[in-house]
Amino acid sequence: MSDLSGRFDGWLSFQDHLAAGMAMAAAEPTDLYFCDFDFVHWPLGATSTLDALHRWVMAGSGAHCHLLAVSFDEMPRHHSRWLAWRQHWTHRVKCWLIPEDAAQGMLPTFVLKDKLAIRIMDLRSGTGIWSRDPATIRAWLSEIDVISQRSHEAMPATTLGL
Repeated sequence: MSDLSGRFDGWLSFQDHLAAGMAMAAAEPTDLYFCDFDFVHWPLGATSTLDALHRWVMAGSGAHCHLLAVSFDEMPRHHSRWLAWRQHWTHRVKCWLIPEDAAQGMLPTFVLKDKLAIRIMDLRSGTGIWSRDPATIRAWLSEIDVISQRSHEAMPATTLGL
C-alpha cells in the first residue's frame, strides 16, 4: 500500500477509520455515501459519529448523505439515536433500498466524495482497505451509482397514521 491507501484489520479498526472519515467530513463537508447490507457493524449511533454528522450538516454546504442498504430492519434496534437525528435532516439524508439481486458482490463501503473511501473486504473479520486515491474513490462511487440506479427511496424519517 502507498501513502494514499492502506489496510485495516477488524471491525474496531474499521470503526476507528470511519470515525476519522466522519471527522474529515465535518471539517470539509462534501457528499457522503454509506453502503452496506444492514449497517449492523457501523457506529452510526455513536456520539462521535452524530457529532461529526451534526457539524457536517451545520456547515451548510448543501452536501447530501446517502445510505444504501438491502435491509433497514435493524436500524431501529442498532441506531435509534441516528434515526432520531435523521428526522431533523431528512432533506439532506436519503436512504435507498437495494434490490437483493443488485447487491450481489457488493462490499460495505463508505465514501467521502473526492477525499476518502473505506471498504470492508472480509465480512466475517471486518478487515478492509482505505484509500485517498482519486481513481479509487471515483471507481467506488461509480459502483455505488450503478447500485443506486436500481434502488428506491426507503425508510421514511417519520410515519404518518391515524
